[in-house]
Amino acid sequence: MRILVIGGYGNFGNRLVKSLLAFTDHQIAIAGRSINKARETASKLSVRYCKNVKFYQLDVLADNLNRGIVSLAPELVVNASGPYQFQSKPSQDVQSNYAVALACLKAKCHYIDLADHRGFVSNFANAFNTQAKQLGLVFITGASTVPSLTDAIVQHFLPRFSDLTSINYGISPGNKTERGKGTIASILSYSGKSFTTFKNGSFQPIFGWQDLTRYDFGGAIGKRWMSNCDIPDLDLLPKIYPSLKSVKFQAGLEVSILHLGLSFLSFFSRIGLVKNWKRYASQLTIMSEWFSALGSHCGGMFVELGGLDKNKQHQVIKWQLVAEDGVGPNIPAIPAEILIKKLSLNKLKTGAKPCIGLFTLEEFFESANRWSIYQKEDTHVL
Repeated sequence: MRILVIGGYGNFGNRLVKSLLAFTDHQIAIAGRSINKARETASKLSVRYCKNVKFYQLDVLADNLNRGIVSLAPELVVNASGPYQFQSKPSQDVQSNYAVALACLKAKCHYIDLADHRGFVSNFANAFNTQAKQLGLVFITGASTVPSLTDAIVQHFLPRFSDLTSINYGISPGNKTERGKGTIASILSYSGKSFTTFKNGSFQPIFGWQDLTRYDFGGAIGKRWMSNCDIPDLDLLPKIYPSLKSVKFQAGLEVSILHLGLSFLSFFSRIGLVKNWKRYASQLTIMSEWFSALGSHCGGMFVELGGLDKNKQHQVIKWQLVAEDGVGPNIPAIPAEILIKKLSLNKLKTGAKPCIGLFTLEEFFESANRWSIYQKEDTHVL
Protein backbone atom coordinates (compact mmCIF):
# COMPACT_ATOMS: atom_id res chain seq x y z
CA MET A 1 0.00 0.00 0.00
CA ARG A 2 0.94 3.63 -0.43
CA ILE A 3 0.87 4.93 3.13
CA LEU A 4 1.16 8.58 4.14
CA VAL A 5 2.01 9.16 7.81
CA ILE A 6 1.20 12.70 8.92
CA GLY A 7 3.40 13.42 11.92
CA GLY A 8 5.84 10.77 10.71
CA TYR A 9 8.78 12.60 12.26
CA GLY A 10 7.06 12.92 15.66
CA ASN A 11 7.47 10.80 18.76
CA PHE A 12 4.92 8.07 17.98
CA GLY A 13 4.59 8.52 14.23
CA ASN A 14 8.32 8.02 13.74
CA ARG A 15 8.21 4.75 15.70
CA LEU A 16 5.40 3.52 13.47
CA VAL A 17 7.26 4.50 10.30
CA LYS A 18 10.39 2.66 11.43
CA SER A 19 8.41 -0.53 12.10
CA LEU A 20 6.66 -0.34 8.74
CA LEU A 21 9.98 0.14 6.95
CA ALA A 22 11.65 -2.66 8.88
CA PHE A 23 8.91 -5.28 8.71
CA THR A 24 6.73 -4.53 5.65
CA ASP A 25 7.06 -3.69 1.96
CA HIS A 26 4.60 -0.79 1.97
CA GLN A 27 5.54 2.47 0.24
CA ILE A 28 5.95 4.99 3.04
CA ALA A 29 5.80 8.77 2.87
CA ILE A 30 5.96 11.14 5.82
CA ALA A 31 4.49 14.61 6.16
CA GLY A 32 4.11 17.37 8.68
CA ARG A 33 4.09 21.10 9.23
CA SER A 34 7.89 21.36 9.05
CA ILE A 35 9.30 20.48 5.64
CA ASN A 36 12.82 20.56 7.10
CA LYS A 37 12.02 17.97 9.76
CA ALA A 38 10.23 15.81 7.21
CA ARG A 39 13.15 16.03 4.77
CA GLU A 40 15.76 15.26 7.43
CA THR A 41 13.81 12.32 8.83
CA ALA A 42 13.06 10.86 5.40
CA SER A 43 16.71 11.13 4.39
CA LYS A 44 17.92 9.28 7.49
CA LEU A 45 15.29 6.58 7.19
CA SER A 46 15.98 6.06 3.48
CA VAL A 47 19.64 5.38 4.26
CA ARG A 48 18.96 3.23 7.30
CA TYR A 49 16.38 0.96 5.65
CA CYS A 50 17.60 1.17 2.04
CA LYS A 51 14.18 2.30 0.91
CA ASN A 52 12.90 5.46 -0.75
CA VAL A 53 10.99 7.36 1.92
CA LYS A 54 9.21 10.34 0.42
CA PHE A 55 8.41 13.51 2.36
CA TYR A 56 5.91 16.35 2.03
CA GLN A 57 4.78 19.44 3.85
CA LEU A 58 1.22 19.16 5.15
CA ASP A 59 -0.31 21.29 7.87
CA VAL A 60 -3.50 19.79 9.36
CA LEU A 61 -4.80 23.33 9.97
CA ALA A 62 -4.00 24.68 6.49
CA ASP A 63 -6.70 25.52 3.94
CA ASN A 64 -4.93 23.44 1.30
CA LEU A 65 -4.94 20.20 3.33
CA ASN A 66 -7.67 18.61 1.19
CA ARG A 67 -5.90 19.49 -2.04
CA GLY A 68 -2.59 18.25 -0.68
CA ILE A 69 -3.84 14.80 0.32
CA VAL A 70 -5.86 14.37 -2.88
CA SER A 71 -2.83 15.24 -5.00
CA LEU A 72 -0.62 12.70 -3.18
CA ALA A 73 -3.19 9.92 -3.78
CA PRO A 74 -2.31 7.66 -0.82
CA GLU A 75 -4.23 4.47 -0.24
CA LEU A 76 -4.04 5.01 3.52
CA VAL A 77 -3.38 8.06 5.69
CA VAL A 78 -2.20 7.55 9.26
CA ASN A 79 -2.81 10.66 11.34
CA ALA A 80 -0.10 10.67 14.02
CA SER A 81 -0.17 14.42 14.49
CA GLY A 82 -1.60 15.31 17.89
CA PRO A 83 -3.09 16.87 19.91
CA TYR A 84 -6.14 15.78 17.97
CA GLN A 85 -8.72 17.94 19.73
CA PHE A 86 -7.09 21.08 18.31
CA GLN A 87 -7.13 20.07 14.64
CA SER A 88 -9.68 22.69 13.65
CA LYS A 89 -10.15 26.42 13.36
CA PRO A 90 -12.34 28.16 15.96
CA SER A 91 -14.70 29.53 13.31
CA GLN A 92 -15.44 26.14 11.80
CA ASP A 93 -18.14 23.65 12.82
CA VAL A 94 -17.67 20.77 15.23
CA GLN A 95 -16.97 18.22 12.49
CA SER A 96 -13.94 20.24 11.40
CA ASN A 97 -12.09 18.78 14.38
CA TYR A 98 -11.64 15.88 11.97
CA ALA A 99 -9.84 17.87 9.29
CA VAL A 100 -7.59 15.00 8.21
CA ALA A 101 -10.41 12.46 8.12
CA LEU A 102 -12.53 14.82 6.04
CA ALA A 103 -9.65 15.23 3.59
CA CYS A 104 -9.38 11.44 3.36
CA LEU A 105 -13.03 11.22 2.37
CA LYS A 106 -12.35 13.61 -0.50
CA ALA A 107 -9.25 11.63 -1.47
CA LYS A 108 -11.18 8.35 -1.13
CA CYS A 109 -8.46 6.72 0.95
CA HIS A 110 -8.49 4.77 4.20
CA TYR A 111 -7.81 6.53 7.50
CA ILE A 112 -6.29 5.52 10.86
CA ASP A 113 -5.31 7.81 13.74
CA LEU A 114 -3.55 7.43 17.09
CA ALA A 115 -5.97 9.71 18.94
CA ASP A 116 -6.60 9.34 22.66
CA HIS A 117 -8.78 12.42 23.14
CA ARG A 118 -12.18 11.55 24.61
CA GLY A 119 -14.47 13.68 22.46
CA PHE A 120 -12.48 13.10 19.29
CA VAL A 121 -12.66 9.31 19.58
CA SER A 122 -16.16 9.04 21.06
CA ASN A 123 -17.84 11.10 18.33
CA PHE A 124 -15.84 9.79 15.36
CA ALA A 125 -18.13 6.93 14.30
CA ASN A 126 -21.22 9.13 14.21
CA ALA A 127 -19.38 11.64 12.05
CA PHE A 128 -18.03 9.23 9.44
CA ASN A 129 -19.55 5.75 9.52
CA THR A 130 -22.22 6.30 6.85
CA GLN A 131 -19.92 8.06 4.39
CA ALA A 132 -17.05 5.62 4.92
CA LYS A 133 -19.30 2.63 4.23
CA GLN A 134 -20.72 4.24 1.10
CA LEU A 135 -17.20 4.75 -0.23
CA GLY A 136 -15.95 1.34 0.88
CA LEU A 137 -13.37 2.89 3.22
CA VAL A 138 -11.97 1.85 6.59
CA PHE A 139 -11.90 4.75 9.06
CA ILE A 140 -10.51 3.92 12.50
CA THR A 141 -9.79 6.25 15.42
CA GLY A 142 -8.06 5.59 18.73
CA ALA A 143 -5.43 3.14 17.47
CA SER A 144 -3.28 3.82 20.50
CA THR A 145 -2.70 2.56 24.04
CA VAL A 146 -6.16 3.79 24.98
CA PRO A 147 -8.73 2.68 24.06
CA SER A 148 -7.44 -0.15 21.83
CA LEU A 149 -4.93 -1.89 24.11
CA THR A 150 -7.24 -1.40 27.08
CA ASP A 151 -10.04 -3.28 25.36
CA ALA A 152 -7.69 -6.05 24.19
CA ILE A 153 -6.70 -6.60 27.83
CA VAL A 154 -10.31 -6.63 29.04
CA GLN A 155 -11.34 -9.04 26.27
CA HIS A 156 -8.45 -11.34 27.16
CA PHE A 157 -9.55 -11.73 30.78
CA LEU A 158 -13.33 -11.37 30.33
CA PRO A 159 -13.98 -15.16 30.04
CA ARG A 160 -12.81 -15.52 33.66
CA PHE A 161 -15.68 -13.34 34.89
CA SER A 162 -19.36 -13.98 35.19
CA ASP A 163 -19.74 -10.26 35.96
CA LEU A 164 -17.04 -7.66 35.37
CA THR A 165 -17.84 -4.75 37.66
CA SER A 166 -14.75 -2.55 37.88
CA ILE A 167 -11.72 -1.46 35.87
CA ASN A 168 -8.95 0.50 37.58
CA TYR A 169 -5.89 1.20 35.48
CA GLY A 170 -3.13 3.64 34.70
CA ILE A 171 0.01 4.46 32.75
CA SER A 172 3.34 5.89 33.88
CA PRO A 173 6.23 6.51 31.43
CA GLY A 174 9.86 6.64 32.46
CA ASN A 175 11.13 10.20 32.92
CA LYS A 176 14.07 9.65 30.57
CA THR A 177 11.83 8.24 27.85
CA GLU A 178 11.37 10.49 24.84
CA ARG A 179 8.19 12.54 24.98
CA GLY A 180 6.64 14.96 22.54
CA LYS A 181 5.21 18.43 23.00
CA GLY A 182 1.88 17.21 21.61
CA THR A 183 1.47 14.69 24.42
CA ILE A 184 2.26 17.33 27.04
CA ALA A 185 -0.15 19.79 25.42
CA SER A 186 -2.91 17.20 25.48
CA ILE A 187 -2.44 16.58 29.22
CA LEU A 188 -2.30 20.29 29.97
CA SER A 189 -5.55 20.90 28.06
CA TYR A 190 -7.62 19.17 30.75
CA SER A 191 -5.47 19.76 33.86
CA GLY A 192 -7.79 21.21 36.47
CA LYS A 193 -10.78 20.88 34.13
CA SER A 194 -13.93 19.02 35.13
CA PHE A 195 -14.91 15.85 33.30
CA THR A 196 -16.88 12.73 34.22
CA THR A 197 -15.83 9.23 35.14
CA PHE A 198 -18.01 6.17 35.70
CA LYS A 199 -18.38 5.49 39.43
CA ASN A 200 -20.99 3.53 41.40
CA GLY A 201 -23.01 2.95 38.24
CA SER A 202 -23.25 6.56 37.07
CA PHE A 203 -21.15 9.30 35.55
CA GLN A 204 -19.72 11.61 38.20
CA PRO A 205 -17.53 14.74 37.90
CA ILE A 206 -13.81 14.73 38.71
CA PHE A 207 -10.94 17.09 37.86
CA GLY A 208 -7.97 16.55 35.58
CA TRP A 209 -4.62 15.72 37.18
CA GLN A 210 -6.11 15.70 40.69
CA ASP A 211 -7.13 12.98 43.22
CA LEU A 212 -3.52 12.00 43.91
CA THR A 213 -2.94 8.32 44.57
CA ARG A 214 0.25 6.31 45.04
CA TYR A 215 0.50 3.10 43.04
CA ASP A 216 3.14 0.43 43.57
CA PHE A 217 4.03 -1.20 40.26
CA GLY A 218 6.74 -3.20 42.01
CA GLY A 219 9.80 -4.52 40.21
CA ALA A 220 11.73 -2.12 38.02
CA ILE A 221 9.06 0.61 38.10
CA GLY A 222 8.34 0.91 41.83
CA LYS A 223 5.94 3.41 43.40
CA ARG A 224 4.62 6.37 41.44
CA TRP A 225 2.12 9.16 41.91
CA MET A 226 -0.99 8.94 39.73
CA SER A 227 -3.72 11.47 38.90
CA ASN A 228 -6.96 11.71 36.88
CA CYS A 229 -6.79 11.74 33.08
CA ASP A 230 -9.59 12.22 30.59
CA ILE A 231 -9.61 9.46 27.94
CA PRO A 232 -12.12 7.87 25.50
CA ASP A 233 -12.45 4.70 27.60
CA LEU A 234 -14.49 6.59 30.19
CA ASP A 235 -17.26 6.91 27.58
CA LEU A 236 -16.72 3.71 25.60
CA LEU A 237 -16.19 0.97 28.18
CA PRO A 238 -19.47 1.41 30.17
CA LYS A 239 -21.37 1.07 26.88
CA ILE A 240 -19.49 -2.06 25.80
CA TYR A 241 -19.59 -3.80 29.19
CA PRO A 242 -22.98 -3.09 30.82
CA SER A 243 -22.09 -4.98 34.02
CA LEU A 244 -19.48 -2.34 34.87
CA LYS A 245 -20.07 -0.17 37.91
CA SER A 246 -16.85 1.83 37.83
CA VAL A 247 -14.04 2.80 35.44
CA LYS A 248 -11.05 4.68 36.82
CA PHE A 249 -8.04 5.79 34.82
CA GLN A 250 -5.03 7.74 36.02
CA ALA A 251 -1.58 8.56 34.70
CA GLY A 252 1.64 9.40 36.46
CA LEU A 253 5.00 11.04 35.96
CA GLU A 254 7.97 9.16 37.37
CA VAL A 255 9.66 12.14 39.03
CA SER A 256 7.58 13.21 42.03
CA ILE A 257 8.41 16.92 41.79
CA LEU A 258 7.10 17.01 38.21
CA HIS A 259 3.94 15.10 38.98
CA LEU A 260 3.13 16.98 42.18
CA GLY A 261 4.01 20.28 40.51
CA LEU A 262 1.55 19.67 37.69
CA SER A 263 -1.08 18.61 40.21
CA PHE A 264 -0.51 21.92 42.05
CA LEU A 265 -0.79 23.91 38.81
CA SER A 266 -4.08 22.16 38.00
CA PHE A 267 -5.75 23.96 40.92
CA PHE A 268 -5.12 27.34 39.23
CA SER A 269 -7.15 26.10 36.27
CA ARG A 270 -9.80 24.57 38.50
CA ILE A 271 -10.49 27.89 40.25
CA GLY A 272 -10.32 29.84 37.01
CA LEU A 273 -7.06 31.76 37.46
CA VAL A 274 -5.60 30.03 34.38
CA LYS A 275 -8.03 29.34 31.55
CA ASN A 276 -6.00 26.57 29.94
CA TRP A 277 -2.45 25.42 30.69
CA LYS A 278 -2.12 24.15 27.10
CA ARG A 279 -0.99 27.59 25.95
CA TYR A 280 2.14 27.14 28.08
CA ALA A 281 3.00 23.73 26.62
CA SER A 282 6.25 24.89 25.03
CA GLN A 283 7.55 26.51 28.22
CA LEU A 284 6.54 23.59 30.43
CA THR A 285 8.07 21.09 28.00
CA ILE A 286 11.38 22.97 28.24
CA MET A 287 11.11 23.14 32.04
CA SER A 288 10.51 19.39 32.23
CA GLU A 289 13.84 18.87 30.47
CA TRP A 290 15.59 20.45 33.46
CA PHE A 291 14.82 17.20 35.30
CA SER A 292 15.87 14.86 32.50
CA ALA A 293 18.78 13.50 34.55
CA LEU A 294 16.34 12.16 37.15
CA GLY A 295 14.31 8.98 36.97
CA SER A 296 14.74 6.11 34.55
CA HIS A 297 13.94 4.74 31.10
CA CYS A 298 11.37 2.34 32.58
CA GLY A 299 7.61 2.82 32.23
CA GLY A 300 4.53 0.67 32.44
CA MET A 301 0.80 0.18 32.56
CA PHE A 302 -1.35 -1.56 35.16
CA VAL A 303 -4.90 -2.87 34.87
CA GLU A 304 -6.96 -4.18 37.79
CA LEU A 305 -10.19 -5.96 36.83
CA GLY A 306 -12.72 -6.71 39.55
CA GLY A 307 -15.93 -8.73 39.60
CA LEU A 308 -17.40 -12.18 40.11
CA ASP A 309 -15.69 -15.27 38.76
CA LYS A 310 -17.51 -18.28 37.32
CA ASN A 311 -18.13 -19.56 40.86
CA LYS A 312 -19.65 -16.23 41.91
CA GLN A 313 -16.65 -15.46 44.09
CA HIS A 314 -15.26 -11.94 44.02
CA GLN A 315 -11.91 -11.81 42.23
CA VAL A 316 -9.38 -9.19 41.22
CA ILE A 317 -7.04 -9.78 38.28
CA LYS A 318 -3.97 -7.57 38.30
CA TRP A 319 -2.09 -7.21 35.02
CA GLN A 320 0.97 -5.16 34.19
CA LEU A 321 2.93 -4.19 31.13
CA VAL A 322 6.58 -3.23 31.64
CA ALA A 323 8.67 -1.34 29.09
CA GLU A 324 12.32 -0.90 30.01
CA ASP A 325 15.25 0.81 28.24
CA GLY A 326 13.13 3.64 26.83
CA VAL A 327 11.04 1.47 24.50
CA GLY A 328 7.70 2.68 25.91
CA PRO A 329 6.91 5.11 23.03
CA ASN A 330 6.67 2.11 20.70
CA ILE A 331 3.51 0.98 22.52
CA PRO A 332 1.07 3.61 21.15
CA ALA A 333 2.27 2.86 17.61
CA ILE A 334 1.73 -0.90 17.74
CA PRO A 335 -2.09 -0.86 17.31
CA ALA A 336 -1.81 1.13 14.07
CA GLU A 337 0.79 -1.31 12.75
CA ILE A 338 -1.52 -4.23 13.52
CA LEU A 339 -4.42 -2.51 11.75
CA ILE A 340 -2.30 -1.75 8.69
CA LYS A 341 -1.46 -5.44 8.40
CA LYS A 342 -5.13 -6.40 8.71
CA LEU A 343 -6.14 -3.73 6.20
CA SER A 344 -3.63 -4.97 3.65
CA LEU A 345 -5.12 -8.47 4.04
CA ASN A 346 -8.72 -7.15 3.72
CA LYS A 347 -9.53 -8.24 7.27
CA LEU A 348 -11.15 -5.00 8.40
CA LYS A 349 -14.77 -4.07 7.75
CA THR A 350 -15.56 -0.81 6.01
CA GLY A 351 -17.05 2.03 8.02
CA ALA A 352 -15.89 4.24 10.86
CA LYS A 353 -15.33 3.10 14.43
CA PRO A 354 -13.05 3.40 17.44
CA CYS A 355 -10.25 0.84 17.63
CA ILE A 356 -12.20 -1.54 19.87
CA GLY A 357 -12.22 -5.30 19.40
CA LEU A 358 -9.95 -5.16 16.37
CA PHE A 359 -6.98 -7.10 17.72
CA THR A 360 -6.12 -9.45 20.57
CA LEU A 361 -3.60 -9.15 23.37
CA GLU A 362 -1.64 -11.96 21.74
CA GLU A 363 -1.45 -10.00 18.48
CA PHE A 364 -0.23 -6.97 20.39
CA PHE A 365 2.64 -8.88 21.97
CA GLU A 366 3.67 -10.38 18.66
CA SER A 367 4.95 -6.87 17.94
CA ALA A 368 5.73 -5.75 21.50
CA ASN A 369 8.11 -8.68 22.00
CA ARG A 370 10.51 -7.07 19.50
CA TRP A 371 11.44 -4.56 22.18
CA SER A 372 11.31 -7.00 25.12
CA ILE A 373 8.14 -5.36 26.41
CA TYR A 374 6.66 -7.90 28.80
CA GLN A 375 3.56 -8.55 30.90
CA LYS A 376 2.83 -9.84 34.38
CA GLU A 377 -0.39 -11.24 35.87
CA ASP A 378 -1.67 -11.89 39.38
CA THR A 379 -5.17 -13.17 40.33
CA HIS A 380 -6.77 -12.88 43.78
CA VAL A 381 -10.02 -14.57 44.81
CA LEU A 382 -11.52 -12.77 47.81
